[in-house]
Amino acid sequence: MKILFAGGGTMGSVSPLLAIYERAKKDLKPWSYFWVGTKNGPERQVVADLGIDYEWLLTVKLRRYFNLHILIDPFLFVISFFRSLLIIATVKPDIIVSTGSFVAVPVIWAGWLFRKKIIIHQQDIRPTLSNKLTAWCADKVTVSFAKSVADYPKKKTLLIGNPVRAHIGAGNKAEASKLWNLDENFPTLLIMGGSSGAGAFNNWVWENIASLIKIANVLHITGRGHIKDDLKLSHYTQVEFLDKDMPHGLAAADVVLSRAGISALSELAFLGKAAAVVAMPKTHQEDNANYFADQHAVCLFRQDQMDEHLVNKIGELLTSASERANLGDNISQMMPKHADKRMVEIIEDLSSRA
Repeated sequence: MKILFAGGGTMGSVSPLLAIYERAKKDLKPWSYFWVGTKNGPERQVVADLGIDYEWLLTVKLRRYFNLHILIDPFLFVISFFRSLLIIATVKPDIIVSTGSFVAVPVIWAGWLFRKKIIIHQQDIRPTLSNKLTAWCADKVTVSFAKSVADYPKKKTLLIGNPVRAHIGAGNKAEASKLWNLDENFPTLLIMGGSSGAGAFNNWVWENIASLIKIANVLHITGRGHIKDDLKLSHYTQVEFLDKDMPHGLAAADVVLSRAGISALSELAFLGKAAAVVAMPKTHQEDNANYFADQHAVCLFRQDQMDEHLVNKIGELLTSASERANLGDNISQMMPKHADKRMVEIIEDLSSRA
């Protein structure tokens, strides 16, 4: 059986697909794989490293606002659609799986014309435009949260949680201490602002670093090209990006300060980590963050609240084991576990009906 994964542009739409792939490989499924993504997205190198055949499409953002690009976007989409038809005809996948991204839309439509089995996964609380445009032709729609079931046709929608890569749970606190020379007498604060939202986080950290290093080891993911070379302090470590070492950073963290992207929230839920979150303003992250905060699963701050009040709250979390435990317990119950395993089962079930 051949699986075609469609997704890319950001790791948000890629990580769940990787989790599904890795689970299938672990379970020794005799499947082959193909990936359709973007030309310059981070997924391209990741997929190449795994030895999966890859094709890219022109990325067409499905805009809901006026922009001069909207005049040429339809033509680019048509090109991507016909290229998708060629890919489907050549690759001959049995099942197409997407976790929501613009690049997946023409692939799924082309797959439907070829009567391919299609699974789309809704990660966020708010239905994505790409999933709205493709749900009608999907054989199965899987969702991360119970609240999202009502957004799609009941007969083909399944609640499974959000697939998380297994290596996220394989971190080691002692290894983290060696990597970043963490003071074992201090708790550790992990700060990750995400690729597009790191600026506000970086500025807040640097404005408040004198206060933060008095109460914690600060492990600060700055984003690529944003290391402040002249800032070298005890209990403060800057890293541009964590890939293979991210599990160790998460294992070491007593508290995490994060954006409210669904990949980050899913990993925090998987690990049961106490977290303060700051959503990117006017994005789907606000819906995610509000939903988690309503369940007392995170401490929520708006971006314009990133001041000494956030420093004080983090200080409270670092000194209160009971509050951290409550947050950890609550966030761990936000979505079903083992979504990667469940998705592999759904793929198998769907293939048996082909």
